[in-house]
Amino acid sequence: MSLGFGILGFLNYTPMSGYDLVKAFESSLAFFWHAQNSHIYLELKKLEKNGFICGETVIQSERPNKTVFTITDAGRKAFLDWLAEGEGESAIQFKSVFLMKVFFAGNMPPAQSAELLRQFQTDCEAYLERMQSVPASIETYGSDKDDYQTIYWQFTADFGFCFIKACIEWAKRCIEKLEDME
Repeated sequence: MSLGFGILGFLNYTPMSGYDLVKAFESSLAFFWHAQNSHIYLELKKLEKNGFICGETVIQSERPNKTVFTITDAGRKAFLDWLAEGEGESAIQFKSVFLMKVFFAGNMPPAQSAELLRQFQTDCEAYLERMQSVPASIETYGSDKDDYQTIYWQFTADFGFCFIKACIEWAKRCIEKLEDME
């Protein structure tokens, strides 16, 4: 239910619609937690069924009606319990199809492997460029929050910047080694 806890975390700050939640995930957590629109809406239904959130339909004249969700006391308790519990998964273990391909890339010619790494580097550089908007998002979304809350947003953004920069440097080193082999 990790996605659910992410939703509860956002709703713990302020009531939000499904659309607002999608935008919040895209502008803040996307680096380390990708959430598709359909998954968010499915999770909202589960959370409401479990009594962790309640939805209220807001009638709009200019736009379609929307449902705004609010965290309940039970949802807040579940969220805070989740935050306080020990790490369920190792923070340093993650799955990466890309790294599995790199591991087995010795079955391809070095030039082809280098191309795989060049594409990775290009993708990382493009992502780093998109991340330039994150500090402004933190400032916008955090304008009515305590500094104590938003500093954690800055911590995760900083991790993202450092991680992507490290990925770019790693790819450059790997490409250079492969080019020396040719």
